Amino acid sequence: MLILTYPGDRIDPLAVEALRGVVDMGDVTLLDIVFAAREANGDLRVVEFDEGADEFGFTGVELAEGDLVNDEDIAVVAEALSPGHAAVLIAYENTWVRRVADAIRDGGGQVALHVLIPSEAADDALRATDQGERP
Repeated sequence: MLILTYPGDRIDPLAVEALRGVVDMGDVTLLDIVFAAREANGDLRVVEFDEGADEFGFTGVELAEGDLVNDEDIAVVAEALSPGHAAVLIAYENTWVRRVADAIRDGGGQVALHVLIPSEAADDALRATDQGERP
C-alpha cells in the first residue's frame, strides 16, 4: 500500500501522470484506491475511487481490482491527516516483480527474500553515493 498526502483536495497532475505512466508500462497494477479529505472544520470525508476519481484529480486512471483498502487502513490515515489536507490510499502490485519471480521459478530458482527498504533510507544512500561517500 502507498499512502500519499497533500494540501488541498487535488494531487498535482504530474504525480497522477507519473502513476499512470508506471501502470501503462505494466510495472504496476492498481488494485484499489480510496480518497480521504480532512475538511477545514475537522470532518473526515472518505470517497471510493469510482465515486471520486475525477474530483480528486485521478481522471483516466484505471483499476484492475477493488475493495482492498479497509477501514483500519483509513483509520490510520485519518488519525494523521491535518485539516485542509487530503490523502490517497493506493493498494497496488509491483507487477514487474511477479514477472521476474515467474521467470526465476521457471528456471528452477526461487525468490528467497523480498524486503522493502524505507524510502528515506534509500534516498539517504543515494545522496551519499552521489557525494562519493559510502552509504
